Amino acid sequence: MNPAAAVLPPDLAVLLRGRLSPSAGLTDGAVVRPARPEDVVAAVRLAGRHGVAVAVDGDGVPPGAGRLLRVDPSALDDLDVSAGGWARVGAGVRWQRLLDAAAPLSLAPVTGASPAERVVDSVAGGGVGPLARTYGLASDRVRAVELVTGDGVLRRVTPEGEPELFWAVRGGGTALGVPTAVEVDLLPVGPLYAGTLRWPASDAAAVLHAWGGWAATLPIQAGTAAVLHRPRRGAAGVAVRFTWAGEPDDGAAVLAPLRAAARPAGDDVGVRTPAQLEVTPAGPRRGVESSLLLDALPEGAVGPLLRAARGTPPRLLELRLLGGAVSWLPQRPSAVGYRDARLALRVVGGAGADERAATRACADELVAAFGPLTGGRAPAHGSGPSPDVLARTPRPAVRERLAAVAAATDPHRILEGARPGLPVLRGTR
Repeated sequence: MNPAAAVLPPDLAVLLRGRLSPSAGLTDGAVVRPARPEDVVAAVRLAGRHGVAVAVDGDGVPPGAGRLLRVDPSALDDLDVSAGGWARVGAGVRWQRLLDAAAPLSLAPVTGASPAERVVDSVAGGGVGPLARTYGLASDRVRAVELVTGDGVLRRVTPEGEPELFWAVRGGGTALGVPTAVEVDLLPVGPLYAGTLRWPASDAAAVLHAWGGWAATLPIQAGTAAVLHRPRRGAAGVAVRFTWAGEPDDGAAVLAPLRAAARPAGDDVGVRTPAQLEVTPAGPRRGVESSLLLDALPEGAVGPLLRAARGTPPRLLELRLLGGAVSWLPQRPSAVGYRDARLALRVVGGAGADERAATRACADELVAAFGPLTGGRAPAHGSGPSPDVLARTPRPAVRERLAAVAAATDPHRILEGARPGLPVLRGTR
């Protein structure tokens, strides 16, 4: 055991190893890798008995997360796809695998922002994907969530069986339990007209100006985002993602005005299946982001955005169009808030202390520049790079309701975010 990394002392690490299944693992007394849900139960119960904080692990360690016993669900990778239009997805499964498995049945899930995200993470964060304006959020298409709550109970959470917890776990972050599986609806989605247009950084002002006016007129079949990126190495540039959930010829006609207004240097938009959707990289892999929500782009928005993108250190800015089905109330309400926002603006920078401070300062400057068009919504700071911006800063009533659910199912307050001094929500990865 590495004493510097260990969260569990040696005697508790030995005790936990004895309770895990043979295929499960425990690394350095700090990371549990369950092979089945019962391993999660064993880890959470031991943690609760001995006052050890627990978190769901991601692709990296969020900065400042503290000493936590992490549960890495990668090996919980069972996947069952039904021709009846649903799938049961283990906590370690990512959207791309589900997309590939559903494709032979001419079905597709409503995904989160990236095919590389875990399905359960998108559900916990809300899930604003490339088809969100047409079909809603990933969390809107959930049938059941299986998770281990802080009291060490493995629960199958459904709208009929546990309506309050079902409301909370969709969009309420990872402070309400350790997911082991989720059941989601699949839709008969046909071919899409989708891809990315790219320009050099010198065209950024013209592209942003054209994109702002064009995006405001789009019907709900269209999804789009404008991305300003300046990597540590390589050339800076601007990109526009476009997804059309309708006839390809109609999508080409909708995209034509943007193509004409600012002729792209690169253009791979074409007919794709849902499993072939690609997304612009979300920024530094170990990065941290701030985000804010807007009612509209103000006059003169291009200047502040360009200044933010050119700041140091290198960073990425993404403007994503919301509205459409994102703003509709789902049949089964969830903890996702601020669905009335029209645009999401993400600022993603590096994970170092100075870089995190610069990212936060950049977002605060944009809040000051855009003023009333934030609609009074507070910016969210310090989360790992997750595009699920809607669930980051819940309204007070939602936060209180989530805290009540957490208190009822986590008597020892061991789950990250449910303990005093930590927020109810964190960005998922």
